[in-house]
Amino acid sequence: MTLVDSITVSEAGGLTFLDIENDLASAKISLFGGHVLSYIPKSDNQERLWLSPHAYLNGERPIRGGIPVCWPWFSDDHGKEKGELPSHGFLRTQTWKIVSTEETGEANHIVLAPSFTRAEGFEYDCEVTLSVTVGASLTVTLATKNTGVVPFEYNCALHTYFQVDHIQKTALTGIAGQYKDKTQNWAVKETPSPYTFHQETDRIHLAAIAETYIEVEGNDFTQVSSQGNDSLVVWNPWQGAASISDMDAFGYKHMVCVESAITGGKTLAPQAEHTLIQRVSPK
Repeated sequence: MTLVDSITVSEAGGLTFLDIENDLASAKISLFGGHVLSYIPKSDNQERLWLSPHAYLNGERPIRGGIPVCWPWFSDDHGKEKGELPSHGFLRTQTWKIVSTEETGEANHIVLAPSFTRAEGFEYDCEVTLSVTVGASLTVTLATKNTGVVPFEYNCALHTYFQVDHIQKTALTGIAGQYKDKTQNWAVKETPSPYTFHQETDRIHLAAIAETYIEVEGNDFTQVSSQGNDSLVVWNPWQGAASISDMDAFGYKHMVCVESAITGGKTLAPQAEHTLIQRVSPK
């Protein structure tokens, strides 16, 4: 595979990375996990993605931070006992291959594909691709096509960790309706207004929310746009971060996950295709 000039390859810890540098932004992608690690728009030169300083960047574990790809199930919703199968599926722990790269005057476009899509817990014929467009905004598209002869159901998410200056000075706007609260035994509640953070937050918002804004100290910092989702997941572990081995005890102060997701199950008929899209835009 020949790469365009604005994409270079680097290696560290046994992993291979794509480094993108164009007129509008820079970004970094790990082929392990098909994982976007960094996105810095040149409109303000501020990092939009949070990467744990203790993330395993050697292939031993999934990478903590950036944009993990969850597929074909979300969390431990795989129909078996917790721990029997990997949380969030098996795409984020395999090495992806480069399908194509392209550069235009506006952006770089990279298409990746996983090594395999059949494994214990999901034994259907399908194709999965991850398309990443790096420019004035970052667009990540997870496409799933049923190439078999029977329908199947799956869940997925773009589990994005966003960088914020301080979680207690951060708010979300654009979210409304009901959510399921994991911290309260999945009780169904109404979305708070204002949407701020003062404790552990782990919520599945039960609507196809299309636009969300991350505010920092009262100012819009990042716009998060979603397409093809049936829900939006918001997560911050708060002081629970201290029990997460690849996260600093105080790392929760500088991140919030806003995840474009399918958590209610998406059924694909033979030859049908579905795309989950998240766009990250500086404000």
